[in-house]
Amino acid sequence: MTLTVVKKGQEIEFDSQFDTLNAAKGYLAQFMAYNSFAMDLLSKRKLSEKQEAWVHYLATEHKVEAEAPVVEGEFISLVEKMYAGVKTPTRKFHLHLPSGVSISTITKGVNQGGLYIFENSNYVAKITDKGVLKGDVSEDVRLILEDACDNLLKLAQLYGHESGNCAVCHRPLTDPKSLSYGIGPICMKRLEQ
Repeated sequence: MTLTVVKKGQEIEFDSQFDTLNAAKGYLAQFMAYNSFAMDLLSKRKLSEKQEAWVHYLATEHKVEAEAPVVEGEFISLVEKMYAGVKTPTRKFHLHLPSGVSISTITKGVNQGGLYIFENSNYVAKITDKGVLKGDVSEDVRLILEDACDNLLKLAQLYGHESGNCAVCHRPLTDPKSLSYGIGPICMKRLEQ
């Protein structure tokens, strides 16, 4: 069945992947619990035609994306390295790098398994769990991220040498050995894997 929704002022015509409204609703309930708009639609007793079209659209869009072949992005090794340093899956792992760049794992929500990228403590982009960079970043940030794919520990150490703080726990480096490494010994183990 062909339906139409208006998204950001633009009409989008699409073919629903679902034969009935109940099938689309069932799919949404199962796979889109993180989407507040979808959950709001599902909570209504009676839907207008426009709302029904949105239920079909959201379910179809998600299903098509889920069935698409997985393509790994250029930053997949950075994602893997960051998650290798995670101690507890429910706690974020936040790492400071030179030039004001920092990276954080994502522990919940639709972006879970990816990374948030910050520049001078401001969010600038994300990297999906497949390693795809989403968002506009400066050339400096892109170069740091590209370097981090191969040299994450070295960049963390460089941050420590420049700032005098550990790149992982952000505590001041006071021990002579830690100062020479540019990172604390416990935190270094999280990045050596």
